Amino acid sequence: MRTFVCLKGLVLVGVSCVGVPTPSVAVSEQNATAKQYQFTNGRWFDGEEFRHDTFYVVDGLLTRTAPAHVDEVVDLRDGFVVPPFGEAHNHNVEGPWNIDAVVRRYLEDGVFYVKIPGNIGEFTDRIRSRVNVPTSIDVVFSNGGLTATGGHPEPLYEEMLSGSRYAPILGPIAKGWFNNRAYFSVDSEHDLVEKWKLILSGKPDFIKIFLAHSEDFEHRTPASTLNAHSGLNPNLVPAIVRKAHGAGLRVSSHVETAEDFRRAIDAGVDEITHLPGWWTSAPQNIASARLTDEDADRAASGRVVIITTTIAGSLMPAHREHAAEDPHHHGGGVHRHPSLHHSDGDASARDVMKANLRLLHRKGAQLAIGSDHAETSVAEALHLRELGAFDNLTLLKLWCESTPKAIFMGRRIGRLQEGYEASFLVLAGNPIERFDHVTKILFRVKQGHVLMR
Repeated sequence: MRTFVCLKGLVLVGVSCVGVPTPSVAVSEQNATAKQYQFTNGRWFDGEEFRHDTFYVVDGLLTRTAPAHVDEVVDLRDGFVVPPFGEAHNHNVEGPWNIDAVVRRYLEDGVFYVKIPGNIGEFTDRIRSRVNVPTSIDVVFSNGGLTATGGHPEPLYEEMLSGSRYAPILGPIAKGWFNNRAYFSVDSEHDLVEKWKLILSGKPDFIKIFLAHSEDFEHRTPASTLNAHSGLNPNLVPAIVRKAHGAGLRVSSHVETAEDFRRAIDAGVDEITHLPGWWTSAPQNIASARLTDEDADRAASGRVVIITTTIAGSLMPAHREHAAEDPHHHGGGVHRHPSLHHSDGDASARDVMKANLRLLHRKGAQLAIGSDHAETSVAEALHLRELGAFDNLTLLKLWCESTPKAIFMGRRIGRLQEGYEASFLVLAGNPIERFDHVTKILFRVKQGHVLMR
């Protein structure tokens, strides 16, 4: 224990040190009132490197100015301090049946900010009081998504998730129950006008749309299968974007091919929820996922956020040995941070994804990290490291700076600076030197609240 000196004008009440983490406590047991802290002997990430510094927490914000009163001094013992991580694409924050376990996993992994582009609003309404508070994770929801009749994700819900995920909770589910809940079928501008009030009635935080092989839309049946996806008529997307922006909502688009990517950007979407190449159900699809310099330039100039999801395809049933687990199942602790083994086809898709990532980053496009199907974005971050698309510093910045800001654009998060929210993690080692130190979290603070102490 270090000796603490009472500075003039300060009353120091209580001194503690960060060491081996103590067992987790339930989120509901956390103190609801933030203390005023002094955090000493930490190595704080400044966006480029770690520097020794001292920060105070006042009213849930970081400051270097000592307040008149400090409730507790915490010795970080040379730990490496980073902003919390984000998860820009998942579906696992959904209902009361697993909310406590899901929140705990995210907090344990240091992922405080989550975006859910695909959920059922009436379930989400039952857990809103359990998220977006200082002692839980912060989440935004789309409350369903817009697709064509028979388009993705209709078969996913009606043919797979209906029985494997929801029947154990709801009992037998009639076919079509998910329509206007998990997805909205929109085949014309008339449909869009007719359903727009219903779509907004769920108070979505953003609008999710589905494009899939849009280059073939005129020449294929609109009905998806579990392995061969189709989506909206791409000619409807500009009208959807106009209505969403008129309502003050951003638009996030599912894509699979480079042409989907182009049409989404042409229509003015704000976010692409997948990196092209993430899902290639047949070898001939791989070439169609490769982006060009022009694609990357247009994404960068339009300030469109692209979510990585490089791990998502390998966690889908056709790519996994453990097909008994449905692709949106998050009930257990199995394969939390999987190390993937690729077939030749997967390896080709992996090469395309790696090239797309490097191109987008080189052109200055905005990237954010999301897993789609893993328990938290730790699996995606580790997979990105395995891909070798980025060095450790770049990957760290994408995860703890760019991703939180992409989810909550108006908040002062993702930096350890004066006046920013007092939310951070203390790691046992330097993740720039060894990226796996991101999994060795000793201490967590969110908006001035010490978690899992």
